[in-house]
Amino acid sequence: MSAVGSDCCAEPVAGPVVDGRTLRHAWTALGPLARGDWPAGLSLAPEYRGRTLAGLEDVLAGLYLVVDTGGRLRWLGKAHRDGGISARLQNHLRHPERARVFTEVFVIEADPFSPPKAIEAAEGRAADVIGLRGRMGPRTWPVVTRAQWLAQVTARSAQHVAPPRPERNGAGGHPAVPG
Repeated sequence: MSAVGSDCCAEPVAGPVVDGRTLRHAWTALGPLARGDWPAGLSLAPEYRGRTLAGLEDVLAGLYLVVDTGGRLRWLGKAHRDGGISARLQNHLRHPERARVFTEVFVIEADPFSPPKAIEAAEGRAADVIGLRGRMGPRTWPVVTRAQWLAQVTARSAQHVAPPRPERNGAGGHPAVPG
């Protein structure tokens, strides 16, 4: 193996096998920000990558867990930026070491209006409750206390702000109906 810089990319160290317990911890780390269905494994095998990445283009925020052929965790990450989870995975898969070992991804979608700090706190919380710190080589995750995590993920997102009331037509207080 050739030498790589600290920014790029030895093969990710294998973590624990991703099972229902691991997924439950990642799901609960998002708290009330979690959206969508329970995470099912999506293939990152070369022949299915394009379809998987295209299917994830609308998932703008959340956590993702990438596993190898043995079901061992190779990456716990977050997305909350342009391109969302699909863009994050495409970036990972540009690295040959990751492209070789990443075979499946589990995605826990978050409310896309969640504050970025809340998604960051959820990633750190997931790493702690799964027990990843110090187990996966040089990988690091945000450090948050339980109180900081709770304050971040329970803050109201923009999606929960009530829409403005419809205009009244002056006849009985009902919204005007276009004619």
